Amino acid sequence: MYQTSFTKGQELVAQRMVKEFRRQGFDAFLITSIYHDGEPVVPIEEVMKRGGYIHLYDTPLGLPVIRVNSERATWPPRRILFRDFMSVLTSLVEELKLNVIISHSTLWNGPEEVAKFIAWRRQLIESGSVHEPLLFCHMSHFQEPIDERYMLDERSYREAWNNFSLTQVIREADFILVTTPLEEAAMWRLGATKDQCIIFPGGIDDEVLEAYDQPKELRDRYKVPKGAKTVTYLGTIEERKNPLAVIEVAQILANRRDVHFVIAGNAEGDYGSKVREEASKLQNVSLLGAISDEEKTQLIRESYLNIILSRSEALGLAQLEFMYAGVPVISSGIGGQSWIVNDGANGIILDGPDDIEGAAKAIKELVEHPSRRGKLSRGARRFASSYSITRLIHSLSKSLTERLRKVQEGSPSRYKITPGERALEAWVRNGRRVVVTTKRVMIGSVGNAKEVMITIPLEEILRIRRHIKAFWSILFAGTGATVVLIAAKILGLQPGRVVMDVITGGASTFGLGVPVWISLLRPFIPFVPLALAIVMFVLTMKKGYMILYGTSNSAFLPETFLKALRLVDKFTPRDLFSDS
Repeated sequence: MYQTSFTKGQELVAQRMVKEFRRQGFDAFLITSIYHDGEPVVPIEEVMKRGGYIHLYDTPLGLPVIRVNSERATWPPRRILFRDFMSVLTSLVEELKLNVIISHSTLWNGPEEVAKFIAWRRQLIESGSVHEPLLFCHMSHFQEPIDERYMLDERSYREAWNNFSLTQVIREADFILVTTPLEEAAMWRLGATKDQCIIFPGGIDDEVLEAYDQPKELRDRYKVPKGAKTVTYLGTIEERKNPLAVIEVAQILANRRDVHFVIAGNAEGDYGSKVREEASKLQNVSLLGAISDEEKTQLIRESYLNIILSRSEALGLAQLEFMYAGVPVISSGIGGQSWIVNDGANGIILDGPDDIEGAAKAIKELVEHPSRRGKLSRGARRFASSYSITRLIHSLSKSLTERLRKVQEGSPSRYKITPGERALEAWVRNGRRVVVTTKRVMIGSVGNAKEVMITIPLEEILRIRRHIKAFWSILFAGTGATVVLIAAKILGLQPGRVVMDVITGGASTFGLGVPVWISLLRPFIPFVPLALAIVMFVLTMKKGYMILYGTSNSAFLPETFLKALRLVDKFTPRDLFSDS
């Protein structure tokens, strides 16, 4: 992921996935930039000094994090780019023995670089190089480039990125993780298959939501009246999420003492200042700012309703968290919200992000009729319980494990590199694979997993000499047949006549004449087997080299693998070709 964060949805999903994979027993790492919520947290000089990346344990995140050489992008906006990531990724995969890479988000170079890396690695394997299987998953957190959210320049750029870069990412990916069926349909339009797509709606951090059993008294701290029912907005304070509309709803209900609004989230920039200014004018609104996981958990538990009036939303992870705790959601129904919230079953869908009156009416109705709120609460809990991060990662890990098993069955698994060993070069020629490492030569067949591979330790190789590999039995058989025919002729059996009778008889059966020149071949017929044998012998003869190793072992390689043998000779103390 291109950065870490305490509040932003996509970043939180990536962080939760790493944490849950580790909790379930896997080695998992978050590969990200030097930035956290847009600000550098590691000096770039330190990262450069260590070769382009640095391992850290991020205590606030509770994760092992690998921060790589990176920079803020001037275009597209709000993105961070990795530098020299192909080199960094090559080192990380080999150093950490990674077998799965999951990239997140769009409009930055991380997914593109991973896709190129995967394509390169697969081409290396097809060309004979030795590598363990590596799966690639991509999670776009996809949002349609619509004019309600983006100006023309950015909207057209997003469309171009989707049609050019994202299609290539999809082509190389083993799995596409989609947050909703709506996103799945968008991925199909871009070339994904049904078998590629896995529904993965962010993931509720059930461990955090269930961690704090004794609620802290938030009401006194944030001046929330004790008798009022809390209507909560939780998320980043940005124009897309439309929290100013929540304040407008609060203005309509300002005279009700039984309803209080809480807005929690990091407020920055001009829009954040506007939200702070408007919230300060109302007695029934508390603006909390950024909050900790513990505070978030208690806020969710204290809430009577959750409200979200977003103008654009890929999913709405916070809404799933409220629903998991049994808190119904009042939503604009935009994007993924239309999948999360089922109107009248687990929440209320309004008539879009500007339906202020409808939101106020829904709040009044659920406050005045607790039984209706109770019905929605039970529906919300049932729906969200299936989407805890624990369950989602467990299901995803099973899919990844099964895919790895299938890939390993179809790969040259006999070519294993031992600790301290390094593959130097590999070749594939005419169905044969040769791999040279710092310790040995491996010779086997491409696409034949059952064939026993020849492994020759470099230290056991005695000599490499020229050799011609031929089927002498063909030549012996042809010679023998010619000797028999000549002997028959000497004994008066006239084998040439017999052959000619067969030819002329067959020709007359089909009404054909026999050319005169065929009759002239009769004296030479005994030599036909020898001539055919010589032709077959020459055609099947292979020039190459014999590797002599051990006490009395040998292995033949065609001359097309001379470069491999020269490399072997280079990494062996003695001159192996001296006696050739």
